Amino acid sequence: MSANIIGCLLVGSVPLANNEGVFRKCLASMPSRVKRLPDGETGKRFMFTLWQSAVFQAAPEMLLNYALDSEARSRMITEEEVDKIVAKLEKAGIETEYDTAAIESYAVFKKLRNEGVIPWGVRFQVGLPTAGNVVPVFIEKAFQAKVWPLYEQALFRAMRNIQDKIPHHDLAIQLDLALESAFWEGQFLRPAFADTHNVKDFVSDYILRMIEQIDQDVELGIHNCYGDIEHKHFFEPKSLQAVVDRGLVLFERSSHPINFFHAPVPVSAMGFLDEYFAPLKQILPNLKEHATELYLGVVQYDDLEGTKKRIEAASRVVPEFGVATECGWGRTPVEQLDGIMKLTSQVCGPVV
Repeated sequence: MSANIIGCLLVGSVPLANNEGVFRKCLASMPSRVKRLPDGETGKRFMFTLWQSAVFQAAPEMLLNYALDSEARSRMITEEEVDKIVAKLEKAGIETEYDTAAIESYAVFKKLRNEGVIPWGVRFQVGLPTAGNVVPVFIEKAFQAKVWPLYEQALFRAMRNIQDKIPHHDLAIQLDLALESAFWEGQFLRPAFADTHNVKDFVSDYILRMIEQIDQDVELGIHNCYGDIEHKHFFEPKSLQAVVDRGLVLFERSSHPINFFHAPVPVSAMGFLDEYFAPLKQILPNLKEHATELYLGVVQYDDLEGTKKRIEAASRVVPEFGVATECGWGRTPVEQLDGIMKLTSQVCGPVV
């Protein structure tokens, strides 16, 4: 018996030139399929948090030589040197610019809604990374403990500004959890905080601090993934257990209802789909309690049969969900967009 498949979640990035193009394309290609609409993270934001390295340029001594597959290295540096360099960053200040991008895109969103392009009731979706997707990636380990709170507070200021400038009934904030999956399973990029803290507790706590910044009448979503650099994951998960375990902590301790929750479904799980989806049983009571919409990343380009098999397997565990891809589309060849959107619309029903 198939589950009730309602609507789709656009995870975030879309490989188009600008936000207006994203809004128009997504709505025209997937009519009545979305409750929330991101701006596509176009321009310098297309590569997830890579553009955030620029916010630390006032103190280049703390920056890593960035590589996609490298850990933050350690080097000999005194505490006095660390304090001196961090003070430079504090004096210059940190502006993430996530608020600037969101406010500019919302103006376009509102214009298109007034023109009848965007239906009333569709929310503007803002995807934000945690500090865990920035500080461990760009900052040398010796500096991370002192830079973390500075960046986190800058991120919180951006969140406050977004909520002050965008009407809450129009807004959904999605927290993007990518490296968290690697940290949680201990398979990739061992962070500096692993030397001094329980990793799962530390990760849970900083996600929850971020959730605390979201006003109650703004929607909250959680996007989980295993990375999407050159269409490769940090590693191939054997099940959704880590995503579910972390989700259970968030549902139990969150100060805000979790309105939507996204979980990835990699192609590598095709040989053991029942085992992969089985952990979702544990989170069903929480989804019901929070009235949370579940979105599963079952859609893969040019793979209708595989997508149907993934939906069928998930349906044996979950009675109702929406569909999505594993991650955003920012690094997807633009010529594949039409196929992805057509397939997405084909396998899910309308949201209204």
